[in-house]
Amino acid sequence: MRSADAHALIAERDPALPALPELLDGALLGQRLGAPVTRTYLRYKPGTSAVALVDVAGRPAIAQAWRPGAGDKRGKALKDAGAEDILLDDPDAGLLVLDALADRKIPALRLLVRSGRVGPWLTRAGHPMPGGFEPETLAHKPARRWVGRVPADAPGSGVVLRAYAGDGYGEALAAHGLVDPDRCPSVRLPRVVATHRRGLIALEYLPGRTLDTTVSAATLRRLGASLGELHASGPSDVIGAAHPATIDGLSVTSPVLGDALDEGRRVEEAARAALRPGPGSVVHGDFSLDQVVADGHDIGLIDLDRVRLGNPQDDIASLLAAAGATALPHGGAPAAAALMDRLRAPLVAGHASTWSGPLTDDLGPRTALELLARAGEPFRSGCAEWPTVTEELITLAGSLVAGRAAA
Repeated sequence: MRSADAHALIAERDPALPALPELLDGALLGQRLGAPVTRTYLRYKPGTSAVALVDVAGRPAIAQAWRPGAGDKRGKALKDAGAEDILLDDPDAGLLVLDALADRKIPALRLLVRSGRVGPWLTRAGHPMPGGFEPETLAHKPARRWVGRVPADAPGSGVVLRAYAGDGYGEALAAHGLVDPDRCPSVRLPRVVATHRRGLIALEYLPGRTLDTTVSAATLRRLGASLGELHASGPSDVIGAAHPATIDGLSVTSPVLGDALDEGRRVEEAARAALRPGPGSVVHGDFSLDQVVADGHDIGLIDLDRVRLGNPQDDIASLLAAAGATALPHGGAPAAAALMDRLRAPLVAGHASTWSGPLTDDLGPRTALELLARAGEPFRSGCAEWPTVTEELITLAGSLVAGRAAA
């Protein structure tokens, strides 16, 4: 089924949100705005609301759909927005499009980033900032998290800003608290520069080149060694076989992927049954090639918001699954499987050089669970032909459940 047909079916099943088609299809929203629109992120609660991050002719914006007449939600969204922030306001259709930095769920955007107070705050924290700068947005999940970069006076250095909604700030601080850069002397880890009670963390910027799927075997071995050093830096104890990844986020696509979703749940059940208890460690929690920066022979690990105690295999599985999910839309399941096979051996070999503890033999099932957790990304990110891609991701996950070896 083509994406356009799938979007039409999902919207047809949810008449409570008449503006849902515009959030699912950037071309439809573009017709309303009179400008080209590309959607890069979607969070959807059937019958309740949908929020999308979109690019409107080069301008990042947040599109929101509610039940018509949901004046309380519209009023809250507009409370701190200026007239210049409003791209489209149609309360009769339950549709609102605002500039992305008007995201009121992330208070630090309004109170610190947009107000220009970040510079003085960082300067007081001992990291002098130039005046009049505008932070560059690196990533944004509406109503969840915003990530930006501020250049510093010194060439090649800078600060990364991470602003959070709700409990995200406390959770991120706790995650960073589990990591001790001094215990990872061979790995670059970003240190916390400053924190603000409004939900903003400033981190050291790690220069370098972000890794991608063209990474060499030699670099993979160095990366595995860096990951093993991180794992060895914290407490180690038996933690059981739990794994936090789940396919539950895919349920919103059930009008399109009913049978495939049922198969995904069967794969998840089989994968969980195949997990084995083993020694725990500090783990990155959301590991992928784009969370690694290489500067010459030096390796840096970034985006530590989800650091937790877990099974070391989960980080290896996460990187393999993220790489496979990236490759699949372009080359299909065979290309994704081949890429994962190429990455696995040097990564595991490097990890064994610095991690002295044993590894459970359930890398296959753990990789399957990580793939299932990413099965909703093609839909959320607006991937072309996402129904087919998602079905292939589930099939690929199923093929890995029986993979027992750690290496």
